[in-house]
Amino acid sequence: MGDALKRSKFAASLAALALGLTLAGCGDTNNPGSEGTATTVDGSSSPSTGETGAESSDSPASTPDPSASGDWWPEQPDKMATGQEFPDDYEPASLEHPARNVPKPVMPEEAKQETEAGAQAFLDYRTDAVWYAFQTGDTQFAREVTSEHCEKCLDELDRIDAIYGSGDWLAGGLERAKILGGAFSQGADGIYSLPVQLDSSGVKVFEEGELTSQQRPYSTDSEFNGNLIFKDKKWKYVTASPRSS
Repeated sequence: MGDALKRSKFAASLAALALGLTLAGCGDTNNPGSEGTATTVDGSSSPSTGETGAESSDSPASTPDPSASGDWWPEQPDKMATGQEFPDDYEPASLEHPARNVPKPVMPEEAKQETEAGAQAFLDYRTDAVWYAFQTGDTQFAREVTSEHCEKCLDELDRIDAIYGSGDWLAGGLERAKILGGAFSQGADGIYSLPVQLDSSGVKVFEEGELTSQQRPYSTDSEFNGNLIFKDKKWKYVTASPRSS
């Protein structure tokens, strides 16, 4: 009984952070000049469902009873964010099983350029890498493009590892980040703080074949800046910061 309760709370905390993973993170505010010096947003600041079955006042239309299958399902994209096609044998996650034959993300060459288009291509790739982690439990690709200073991001990836390590799975997890034009500039600390629009497909958490927690889809174009750094001829995701009004 105690183990079941512990697992349920673990899944709930995963859902509370899940949809903020692409942008919400944690920088190193104690190390000025490092990759993580941007003002940070922790997972609780992103639109999310809190404890299983509970509704956050700032979350968009959270479902109060995630013990049922719910009245929605995370959107299944036609293509990956980078435009990569799905193989014919790909199967999305379902109530019965995790996703199968998920294509590994491939970084486009443009994502290695220090331009606005390059930054967008990088964010598209990271979208695919994080989505791949949610779909498979393999967090390697997401970790490779995430700064070690983004503690919340790494904590979330650890949670995904643990969920799949227990034989459980996730559905959804696609969160696209589109840079809003006209603001591509580098700060004195070397960080590009870029206003972004977020569109999330939502997440469902399955334990022992039952839906235990979920985060509804949401969209926002007014809340976050994505903070990136270009170093050694490649982009890295640092964290997110609340956008000034």
